[in-house]
Amino acid sequence: MKRNTNRRRGVLLVALVLLLPIGAAAQTTVLTNATVIDATGAPPIEDATVIIEGNRIAAIHTPSASAPEPGDEARVIDLGGAYVLPGLWNNHSHLGDLLPDPKGLLRDEPLPRAMIRAGRNAMDALKAGFTTLRITGERDFMDVAWKKAFDDGVFIGPRIVAGGPPLSTDGDTDWLVRTGKGLEGIRAVVADNIANGAQLIKFLGSRMPPEQLIAGIEEAHRHGIPVTVHAGDETTRIAVMAGAESIEHGNDLSDDTIRMMAEAGTFLDPTIQCNLSAEFIAERERLIAEAGYTDPPEVVEGRVRVSRADERSPAYANHARDVINKAYAAGIRLTTGSDSNPISEIGILEIEQFVFHGIPPMGAIQAATRNSAEMMGMLDDLGTVEAGKLADLIVLEKNPLEHISHMRSLSMVIKDGKIVNRSPHEGQASFWELYLQD
Repeated sequence: MKRNTNRRRGVLLVALVLLLPIGAAAQTTVLTNATVIDATGAPPIEDATVIIEGNRIAAIHTPSASAPEPGDEARVIDLGGAYVLPGLWNNHSHLGDLLPDPKGLLRDEPLPRAMIRAGRNAMDALKAGFTTLRITGERDFMDVAWKKAFDDGVFIGPRIVAGGPPLSTDGDTDWLVRTGKGLEGIRAVVADNIANGAQLIKFLGSRMPPEQLIAGIEEAHRHGIPVTVHAGDETTRIAVMAGAESIEHGNDLSDDTIRMMAEAGTFLDPTIQCNLSAEFIAERERLIAEAGYTDPPEVVEGRVRVSRADERSPAYANHARDVINKAYAAGIRLTTGSDSNPISEIGILEIEQFVFHGIPPMGAIQAATRNSAEMMGMLDDLGTVEAGKLADLIVLEKNPLEHISHMRSLSMVIKDGKIVNRSPHEGQASFWELYLQD
């Protein structure tokens, strides 16, 4: 445990050395002529004016003509009918993970380089509209260090819900995990993760004896910290009975387990992008192109390569698709999480794939916004576009309820009331150029 704490201090030093300018002071921003998709499930609000005071939404007026005249110091932006949505969440994020990893970086990458790469991933995600990232496993508490850097304004980045390293049983040789021996061992490592800044505990439940998983969940809850569990069908049943707030993956859930989750109010983060067959990948690319979105060849090649790194058989992928549709029909609150990088691209693919798999567009949008905030107990402040909430917003040029790939028509990101500078740094290499070259 001391080794991890020492490494975390090193991570913090890296974050503090690489200073960037802090954003401009808070002000009043008025978005006029907006179409608001508030993610409550209500129809779009047309001809709306959204007034942001500091970092919160002060009011939403419709029609726009009913809004009070803005003050002389207010920044007024006419959106011309564009669509305002809540900022997006990615709920299964690994800032420093790479899939695939042709250069073998994860095997022996020095911590300072991993730290820098993780921060770049997070900041690029913000520019793509992901204003909150829920981290479900990170080496050496890098996510805790980046959370502090973003919260302190050292860097402009997304909100981070830090999970720290995932936890498993003694003998698990996965390089990323922390392990505990027996019931007292797992309780101790849970407490230590929390002491090091984890706001969420993730268990690799499928690898753990049931009694140890239950003890770990109880310990996290004793500290008031929510739990998510990497689980298949049998482990999901154990986790749900123990009170876990959410399940990661769950691609082989039975009908009985789905009913159990629905009755318990357990959330499901299905990570669809890691459970596609070649047929689904090809269909996805066709549907994106048909919606009018053509990306550079290296981006298309890269995202296909990432998906195929976890390619599944048609039978497995079809069953995983059926599971999320049954879960949605049963009333389970779904959330979106990519489990792959870069979050800026694969996170959008995850939202699209919800719809390509049969979930209604509003259901996919709520999975990436409202449900996510509710899962983490943050719905009072985030997740919908409503007066009083924090001003984490995105603006789209086209209606995602008409085609979910219009999530790609992003024109503006607002985080904490500030407009995010989305301009690329001249000469900066892309993720694809850096990490997907053999």
